[in-house]
Parts: sequence; C-alpha cells; structure tokens
Amino acid sequence: MIAMPKMDGQLALDFVLELLRRDKHIHNLSNYLDSRDRIFDGKYREVGKNAIVEAWTNLFLDGWIGPDPSQSSDSLTHGWLRLTSYGKSQLESIGEDYYPIFLDPGSTIQALKSTIPNIDIIALKYFEESLWAIKKHLYLSAIVTMGCASERSILLLIEATLDYYNDQELREQFNKSDKIKPKFELFKKTIEKRRLKRELAEIFRSDVIKSDDLKRQFIDFDNTLDQMFQIYRTNRNDAGHPSGIEFDQDITRAEAAMFRKYCRIIYNLISYLNEATSLREKAV
Repeated sequence: MIAMPKMDGQLALDFVLELLRRDKHIHNLSNYLDSRDRIFDGKYREVGKNAIVEAWTNLFLDGWIGPDPSQSSDSLTHGWLRLTSYGKSQLESIGEDYYPIFLDPGSTIQALKSTIPNIDIIALKYFEESLWAIKKHLYLSAIVTMGCASERSILLLIEATLDYYNDQELREQFNKSDKIKPKFELFKKTIEKRRLKRELAEIFRSDVIKSDDLKRQFIDFDNTLDQMFQIYRTNRNDAGHPSGIEFDQDITRAEAAMFRKYCRIIYNLISYLNEATSLREKAV
C-alpha cells in the first residue's frame, strides 16, 4: 500500500513532538520556528508556522506542556515552558513514528477519507466523536461511539453482500432480527456456505492486482475482523449500560488504533462486492 502524505497539521505535530524530545525546556517557540530548517535539515520546511503554533497550543491545552516554575513565562509561545509529568509519560509511550491519532482527530479523519474513499460518513462521524472523547479523557463515551461506528460499518458490509446475492429469501432471513450479533453470525455462515471468497476470486482472477489484493483482504478478514467486531460490540454494550465497568486510556486508545485497519478491511470488501454486483448487472 502506498503511504499517503501527511497533512499539514500532522507534520506540525511531528515537529513539536520531535522538538520536545530534543529539548525538555523550551524558551520562545518563535526562535525554533525561524531556525527549524537548520535544526532539522529542512525536514519541516513546508510546515506553516500557524499549524505549528496550533499544535503547540493543543499540547498545552491537553496538559503535555506547562509553565516552567523555575523561569518567568510571559506567554505561551515566548515564555519558558517544559514537559509536564503527564507529557513525559505520553512522549515516552508513543515512540518515534507516532501517528497523531489522538492529538489531532481532524487530521486523522481527513487521512481516513483519503485512504478509504468509500468510508461511510455516518460511521466516520461516530469515530471522530470517539477520538475527541479520547482527547478529553472521556473513555466511556469513546467506547460507545466507537461501537456505533463499528455496527454501522458492519451493517453496510452485510447490505453490500445482500445486494451482491440479490436473494429476497436471504434478505428476509437477515431481517428476522434487528440485533447486530445474530446478523453478523448469519453473515459469516452465509459467505462460508456460499463460498464468497471463491466467487470473488473467480470474478477478479483476470486482474492480477485486484486478485492479489482480494486474497490479502480475506486473510485480514479471517484473522482479525471477527475478533475486532466482538471487542467493539461487547465493550460498547458494557459501556452503554450502568454496569460499573471502567475503560482506561490504554484499552480505549488500542481500540481506536485498531479501528483504522478494521475500516480498511470492511470498506475494501464493500468495494469489491459493489464492483462484482455491477459487473453481474451489466452482464445480464
């Protein structure tokens, strides 16, 4: 898969995080803005100053950085600031190649739209709200909205499958329940019984690129989709009822990080199903 270029906001956040790794105490951010070409060998030359200041401000608001009590600080960008204990713990945990999924929800959503063009706008809205909830440490809310995004996406995958089969009796079987768990179980049984993998492989076998990609999609489907679905569904149910169950930062962030791959699997399969349906209709 070709890596998508990072958005300006992501690059700005990368710059600030790299700067904080170098210097735990920062005085006068403006000086770093003017000398960033020299400090980082032109790596962040194209990043706008406004985007960097915005990323800096977001880190301040999120509690990553704060005034240095040993120095005078007359402003957010010109005074002495330092990493807080919370900021240090976060910086140590995210690694060098951190993707700012939790610090910059807007850029994350834009990147998802770019990499998964057919992603559903309603599912995306729920996931975006989940990211903002994580940013504000509202983990129960994040779990619930992620579960809604998951359910919406799975229902669209089922609908694309039903459109492909064009079987009214099968559709009526799915309509017998309005709950997502039995629908998903029936979906798995249906595609196995009707050998969907083999059918799609035959449809796209003349296109080497699509054929190889489809094989990879079904490997991901077999290895991860079912497990992810169960996690999102179960945790959403637990968080959505007054059970007393709590979800911490690590669990919630892990679910959000997985959600991008989860969406790629679902919406790539939807694309293949829609294309196969279109080819069949044209052949009739």
